[in-house]
Amino acid sequence: MKKIVYILSLLTIFTACNSNEEVKTETEEITVDWMKASIKEMDDSLQFMMKEAMNSPSFKMNKVAYHEAINRNKEFYSLFPENDYSETAIGKVAGLYLQLNVEKEAVKWRDTLLMKYPNTKDKVGLLELQMNYYDHNDYNPEKIKHYADRLLAIENLPEEKREQYEFRLQHIDKTFEELIDFQIKENFENIDIEKAQ
Repeated sequence: MKKIVYILSLLTIFTACNSNEEVKTETEEITVDWMKASIKEMDDSLQFMMKEAMNSPSFKMNKVAYHEAINRNKEFYSLFPENDYSETAIGKVAGLYLQLNVEKEAVKWRDTLLMKYPNTKDKVGLLELQMNYYDHNDYNPEKIKHYADRLLAIENLPEEKREQYEFRLQHIDKTFEELIDFQIKENFENIDIEKAQ
């Protein structure tokens, strides 16, 4: 009988401790540091999985972990939109969707990043990704022009890139495949002209 009472007492204490922990967790304030630690935890998990995948060809990446990382970064942005780390969180959401090949979501979050942080450090790369999406994946001349114009408005843009964007705008009426065909024909014509001279 004493054993039963002892076990029941332990169970009661254990249950009380657990219910106190639940109350503490429910009332605990979610802070910037707590959210950053939560995101870092997922970053570390994904990094570990990437290493495993590189070392073992049969290793399967856990897509649930990607979605959990996405959700934690979205939650950070939702809770702390004015915090400087929100720029990083939005960038991670876009990058993780890109890794999952969920292009439409990646495009949406890159646009969010470009709108909220117009001078983001990755501005050129983000604008190029957006332009390429509407060139290769979902041909849309208006969007291509929009992103090309924004790229051309950047000061100190390398001349080679400037020429590429201007060339694309000159041939905006062509899809990406048509543009490639056009360039191939143009190159052959130039070779024929050089041979004739």
